[in-house]
Amino acid sequence: MKRRKLLLGLLAAKVAYAGSVDHSYDVIVVGSGAAGLSAAVSAAENGARRVLVLEKETTLGGHTMVSTGYVSALSRKNVSQKDYEASAHTMLEGMRRLADGRGNEALQRKLVYESADIIEWLASMGLRWEDNVFQTLAGLAPRSYISSAVRAGYDYITTLNKRARSLGVEVRFSTRAMQIKTGSDNRIVGLVVQSESQSVEFEAPTVILATGGYGGNVAMRSRYVPWLDARYPTTANPYFTGTDCATGDGIKMGAQLGAALVDMDCIMVIPFWGGRLTDYVGADIYVDAQGRRFVNEGSSWNEISTAIRKLPNEQCWVITDSQSIQGASRSSKIMNGIVSVANTVEEMAAGMGVDKNTLRQTLERYNSFARKGIDEDFGKNMFTQEINKPPYFYGKERLYVHYCCGGLRIDEHARVLNAQGIPIGGLYAAGETTGGVHGKDRLGGCSITDCFVFGREAGKSGARYALQAKANLV
Repeated sequence: MKRRKLLLGLLAAKVAYAGSVDHSYDVIVVGSGAAGLSAAVSAAENGARRVLVLEKETTLGGHTMVSTGYVSALSRKNVSQKDYEASAHTMLEGMRRLADGRGNEALQRKLVYESADIIEWLASMGLRWEDNVFQTLAGLAPRSYISSAVRAGYDYITTLNKRARSLGVEVRFSTRAMQIKTGSDNRIVGLVVQSESQSVEFEAPTVILATGGYGGNVAMRSRYVPWLDARYPTTANPYFTGTDCATGDGIKMGAQLGAALVDMDCIMVIPFWGGRLTDYVGADIYVDAQGRRFVNEGSSWNEISTAIRKLPNEQCWVITDSQSIQGASRSSKIMNGIVSVANTVEEMAAGMGVDKNTLRQTLERYNSFARKGIDEDFGKNMFTQEINKPPYFYGKERLYVHYCCGGLRIDEHARVLNAQGIPIGGLYAAGETTGGVHGKDRLGGCSITDCFVFGREAGKSGARYALQAKANLV
């Protein structure tokens, strides 16, 4: 009941624009996910007196609201400076490896070295982190934090929303930003929004774009990755039953002003809404239609998706057992028949339509690797358990569009840059709207870290710029 009341508290009332309403702000944030709300809170904390968040949907949160919410970060708790630096180096190496020659190292360093501050910043707002620290996909060590195994993203949004409201941040729902306005000197002066068939202009020297990626825009994503056509659902709209709000709005508005785009062909596709029940390495295995493993389940999403694409119909099975820490989707997946439950390996093999001896041999071989800590077949480096405690959970998986690594080019201050690398005065961006942080592929757990770090930076830098602009200092 308490959770229901909190969620209902995020629902919007209709917005009426009266002629007497003051439409002048210091900072306007477009988007209310983790990046947008972090930016709004940070702007208010750094002196912006009037901060407005625009949300085109009827509720807060964007993709963050339904995210499992792992946050990869460093920790200063009971850690020497030497070990802290070593951990930072390992995390950076992981990001560089997945970037595959792309990515901006200055942005990566900022994400890594400010990640511990983010954990403390959210804790100061009342967020409680779990004690368990997980190793996520492609991670080289356990460093992913979570507030709850059941929809941590919801916790982040409600925490940030409460803080934003306490600071006087205004939020308008069902209000879509359409065009950013600039003055004769090409600096930002505000934007035009659409709400209830009305076009309204808002004034502000700072606009922060945090509208998410473009995975929900089939035409836009397939322009850069042609095979990602309408056959592929997104993790936010897995069954094609609704819409995905990540349609590239902020990227398109920035591009209209001459902003540079980077890494637009880098789009993550992952197995997600099928048999997968865990979000950390070491608790499940992927097998093909014959019941054999075919990939290192702890490798990058790019490597896993590439392996799945080579399978017939791009489908596989995911298996775990009762020892794993499973997410909020377990009950609904079982209820809807997406995931099945078996008390024996033989029962599971029959349900999958594979040879029972082959499946038993696959599990026995994997469990022997887990006991030794060495995967002789695919090089998996993290085992949390053997998979041998019934009931077993299994289900088919397919690929979903999950995350866009490309977007607007920014610098370390979250300023949006043009093709010449010059900041567009007053324009900032954070989160999946930006590119250059991750490169070709993203380290597990770094998406929301990115939102928090650069959302906070955009709010801080954007507020300072707005105050200087209003004092005619820029």
